[in-house]
Amino acid sequence: MKILLVDDTELFLDLEKSYLDRSTFTVSTARSGPEALVAIRSNRPTLVILDLLMPGMDGDEVCRKIKSDPLTNTIPIIMVSSNQNPELKERCFAAGCDAYVPKPMKRDELLDAIEKTIVIAKRRYPRIPTHLLSDVWHGGQYMQLWIHSISKGGIFLEADRAPPVGDELDATFSLPGVEDKIKAKTKVKWQGILREGSPPGVGCQFIEIENRLADIIGDYVNEKLAAVGSLKGFA
Repeated sequence: MKILLVDDTELFLDLEKSYLDRSTFTVSTARSGPEALVAIRSNRPTLVILDLLMPGMDGDEVCRKIKSDPLTNTIPIIMVSSNQNPELKERCFAAGCDAYVPKPMKRDELLDAIEKTIVIAKRRYPRIPTHLLSDVWHGGQYMQLWIHSISKGGIFLEADRAPPVGDELDATFSLPGVEDKIKAKTKVKWQGILREGSPPGVGCQFIEIENRLADIIGDYVNEKLAAVGSLKGFA
């Protein structure tokens, strides 16, 4: 997961970086709003943690620009501020942020906000039912598992012996009519069934995937949805 930290104060950037597990997150930083916008367009982070009050361009203006751009408006944003004025918190949500964490922030508060924000953001991606065979590696063990649902944010894998929630799986599969092989690292987010009568399995979130391949999945899903004309039947 790629996280962009945006703050004009080096102390807070260092603190926030210290809270993030390097085995889970790839962290980059920006010291200003304009610098952040360039980084977001070029690197497409999974999540942005954005300070509200910064010289030159405040965080709420940066947030509005991100959320108004069709190329970046699905990127979740957590805004932070050391000023406890309720009006400033309202400014953050009015700008379209997905969560707010006050400074000085606590590690558990930040990680909890990240987890909730990412889960909500992934649900924004429409998904479709499918029946694709995937090559899966879990802890050095190779399996072939069926994908029964797919979105730009992840897949649902049929699995009688479900890997535990939190485990990482490497998956490789092909989409009908698409030449490129899709390769992604995923994390198990939940166990269960998609709908009544369906086989058990695991819902997996993409945590490492090339932007190009994620866009291919998104285009594939949108084409299928356009063909049926609505989201009905794809819950």
